[in-house]
Amino acid sequence: MDEYLKDIAKTLGFAAGVAALPLIVAFAKLQPPWPPAIEYLSSVFILMAALAMWEWGRNAKRVVRRRLILAGMALTMIGIGAYLPLYSMFVQVEGSTGERIIKGMVCTPDAFLIYPQQCPQLPSEALPSVQWDATQLWTQNSILKVRMMLVAAWLCFTAGLVAFVGAVIAGRPTGKKPAASS
Repeated sequence: MDEYLKDIAKTLGFAAGVAALPLIVAFAKLQPPWPPAIEYLSSVFILMAALAMWEWGRNAKRVVRRRLILAGMALTMIGIGAYLPLYSMFVQVEGSTGERIIKGMVCTPDAFLIYPQQCPQLPSEALPSVQWDATQLWTQNSILKVRMMLVAAWLCFTAGLVAFVGAVIAGRPTGKKPAASS
């Protein structure tokens, strides 16, 4: 039982380190702008994923851990591969405050009257012209869909990262020596 508790403590230490990643990334403003507390939600998600990876990966055979590592790599690449283009297309930084505004995918009828040829990819001056109120240019439903896509891609990225690192860590020797056979 004592070795089990030591293993849990090591895993929690690893999980705490990885869970701090979203907080560190928050300083670089790479996390999604919505929901406002995404770094805390990401930390909880990472902690749960790290514990699950430890539980499933620590006694797994080498071939299974390698598959988990590859799956983690794939999830990480898919997540960041989706997140970065989505962020680039749908997030605009407000000049004076630095607030990040999420755009939508479907123009409101009023925006379509003003920008009939450009909807939904409106010019960068469109948001400042409506005092940075995205709901005046895009439908609330389309803004929500973009928010959810950003969060899903972000969580895919973080889940992949945790799966990758967790599978590598779970496969490390714990310091226990196998009993010598006679």
